[in-house]
Parts: sequence; structure tokens; C-alpha cells
Amino acid sequence: MASYIDPAEYIFPVFFFLFVGVFVFRFIRHGSLTGALLGGHVTQTVGEILLSKNGLSSRALKVQKMEAKVGEKPSVALSIVSKAPLGASMVPFKLTAAQALELSKLLQIAAGERAA
Repeated sequence: MASYIDPAEYIFPVFFFLFVGVFVFRFIRHGSLTGALLGGHVTQTVGEILLSKNGLSSRALKVQKMEAKVGEKPSVALSIVSKAPLGASMVPFKLTAAQALELSKLLQIAAGERAA
């Protein structure tokens, strides 16, 4: 008696391993989780601000400089990193140089400083 192999049984594992493989490739290619998610190489971590710390969990805002493509200005990566004992999460944002400057002006206004 010949056994029948249902191709539908292999669809989920194939797509799952394809997704994981592409992500691992992007992680290795860009050198960081932020780079893999935003599609660029992080060249420098400029700084980090602790947003909150409650017991064992914490939240931080990281500011990083990303590599520029030929003929472009470097972009800025902002990422909110949350850490807890049984998990972690990261939400990255990629800003152009103009957007980063505009954000800095808005933050100065919100903090009560006058923007230049």
C-alpha cells in the first residue's frame, strides 16, 4: 500500500522557515536587529535615554546613526526598547536627516525651549 503525502501539510513549515531564513539573512547582512528591521546598517549608537524603570522591567529610547546610501545624507534610527524578565520588544523608526531636525525642533518647543 502506497502512502499519500498531502502537500498542504508542508505549506506552513515551508513559509515559516522561509520567513525565518530571510530575517536571519537580513540580521547577518545589516549587523543588528534595528538594521534588519529598518533595512540599513547602524554605524553608531549616539545615545540612550531611560524612559521608565518599574521593578524588573525598563523602557529606553535609543538614538542611532544609520549608513547613508550613495548621494544621500545619513538617516537616524530611533527605537523604543522594552525589557522585562520574560520578554522584550523593540519598535524602530527610521527618520531622514530633515525629519530628525524637525523632531528636535518640536521637542525643544514642547520642553519649553525656543527653537532656533
